[in-house]
Amino acid sequence: MMELLHKLEILDLASLNHFLYFWLGLSVISGLIILLGKQLPISNRIENTFIRKLGGSIDKKTGWMLMEVPILIMVIYYYVIGDQPLNVSAVIVAAFLIHYFNRAIIFPQRIKVKGKTMPVISMLASTVFYIINGYIIGHYFGSLTSYPIEWLYDPRFIIGMTMFITGFIINIQSDNILINLRKPGETEYKIPYGKCYKYVSCPNYMGECIEWIGFAIMTWSFVGFVYAAWVVIPLFFQARGAHQWYKDKFQEEYPTERKAIIPHLI
Repeated sequence: MMELLHKLEILDLASLNHFLYFWLGLSVISGLIILLGKQLPISNRIENTFIRKLGGSIDKKTGWMLMEVPILIMVIYYYVIGDQPLNVSAVIVAAFLIHYFNRAIIFPQRIKVKGKTMPVISMLASTVFYIINGYIIGHYFGSLTSYPIEWLYDPRFIIGMTMFITGFIINIQSDNILINLRKPGETEYKIPYGKCYKYVSCPNYMGECIEWIGFAIMTWSFVGFVYAAWVVIPLFFQARGAHQWYKDKFQEEYPTERKAIIPHLI
């Protein structure tokens, strides 16, 4: 994998853009796979039996960190070895790293998943995804693009950064509600309430989508757009599936005014 990335590193911006069209197509395919999986009752059984037996399982907290930490390493490494000065791109990369420091380091320590596991194959697939995206982000902003200092005052940067911060806050607030949903010793599923749960079933997903759409806007780049697509498309379909699960599980108890991921719409 590292050898492949080192070969990609010598490519110019045009060549990277060609790869990004392929990468964008994969994001659409992944979304369709998630959509199909949510519609097939057998999908969960496949994950819980075949996939787990094929590659084994790993402690969920450990697996989460192992699959997410690589993106921090890749972005930092390829940005630092780049030849761009520490200017506006450093602000953009810093925002990216703050998000993933929370997701890779802080969040796994807070979730209550004692005794729970995840399939090793799923962890490894996610790790590959994060390695490739970490390389793209680090190399692009470290070596292939540069922003004038005036970009900090551009409406696109201001709007995008505002969306990124807003989405980050929504994501953390929503995670806090889920993490504290059960009291010690409780195991039953509950309906989350408060903050953006008033409007949607998956405000944590909504927050991430807002973040990365904001990232695409504040970078005004094809790289930012493709990364946003990789986040938004799968999370959109996952939110639809989670919303339907809540409705089936709680039926009349579940708030009818809630949508899946976009307030008042979807």
